[in-house]
Amino acid sequence: MAELTPMMQQYVKLKEANPGALLFFRLGDFYEMFGEDAKTASRELDLTLTTRDRGKDKADQTPMCGVPYHSCEGYIARLIAKGYKVAICEQMEDPALAKGLVKRDIIRVITPGTVIESSMLADDKNNYICSIYTRKVRSRWKAGICFADISTGEAYATELTAEKMGPAIITELCRYMPSEILINPALLDLKEVTNYVRQHTHALVELREDACYQQRMMEDAMTAQFGADWRNTCGFAQDGLVPYAFGALLGYLHETQKHGIDRIKSVQNYADAQYMRLSPVTRANLELTETMRGREKRGTLLWVLDKTETSMGKRQLRAWIEQPLVDSSVINQRLDAVEALYNANVTRADLKEALSHVYDIERLTTRILYGSATPKEVKALGDTCVYLPQVR
Repeated sequence: MAELTPMMQQYVKLKEANPGALLFFRLGDFYEMFGEDAKTASRELDLTLTTRDRGKDKADQTPMCGVPYHSCEGYIARLIAKGYKVAICEQMEDPALAKGLVKRDIIRVITPGTVIESSMLADDKNNYICSIYTRKVRSRWKAGICFADISTGEAYATELTAEKMGPAIITELCRYMPSEILINPALLDLKEVTNYVRQHTHALVELREDACYQQRMMEDAMTAQFGADWRNTCGFAQDGLVPYAFGALLGYLHETQKHGIDRIKSVQNYADAQYMRLSPVTRANLELTETMRGREKRGTLLWVLDKTETSMGKRQLRAWIEQPLVDSSVINQRLDAVEALYNANVTRADLKEALSHVYDIERLTTRILYGSATPKEVKALGDTCVYLPQVR
């Protein structure tokens, strides 16, 4: 460390604090990467490797590559799609006014399950991060499992109890298809689950230490997010495991996002029996949202039914198809609502026209909350608000 320049000492310190992520280090108009990060980024992004140490022997030179900060999203999206994490290090003061070394710090760690940028997300599907906490109690497995889409603020949770926990967890993963999964060490004993995740999903798996699931840490995280009466507010069972899974998720989001996670204001609890159980094979054969051969939307049930006007509607329709209801009274409520609107031709046409002017309120709100919205996105939300009285 003593032989490094002050700037490289700063880089190494930040890198050591984020060992599992590629560090995008802001230098003027570029995000630079050094050492092993530079080698990885140059390979994955087809970037040219250079060095700042041209006067040194080749063996002592530090590899380096970079991308323009104003067009970094495309590069980050490619890395995220390949399962990498990216830590964004920004200049915390104006270089022209700084005395000595410019202060820099990590403002956010982007992972597959914490993406909020519109350029990295599909408009018609949610991007879930999952947290699973498992424990064996008197020869029976129990699990708390939750899913959150931080780009929309949605969160869902359920308790599972089963002698064969593997298939039960796999069923839940199939419902939401998360892009990132947090697990506790005990889940590694469920080989059926780990094999399924490795062989049939592209999800990034993050193994959290047992310390992340301590009761005190869980209670502090839940209280900070939902208030002192969080158990009643969220509807969690007194002896359930969901709070441990959700507490670990909140802790992870605090570590990576730094701010903005107050977007998650509530949790929707659902029972395992609330939706039809569909195995991965059944889902594939039914071609609900993607075809077996080309894994594309065209030719699926979703493709046939999707006449939605907004991104929010597209995601809602996909969720309904992927999670079929089983309660006939709830099914009939939904069908009655569809029938009423279908029979009101004039009203339906007016609603369709009004909705055609509505942008993605959920994700626009999130980006504004995070402070990452562009002027164009802020205007889009304003334009949408003009049409909301007409929609209502």
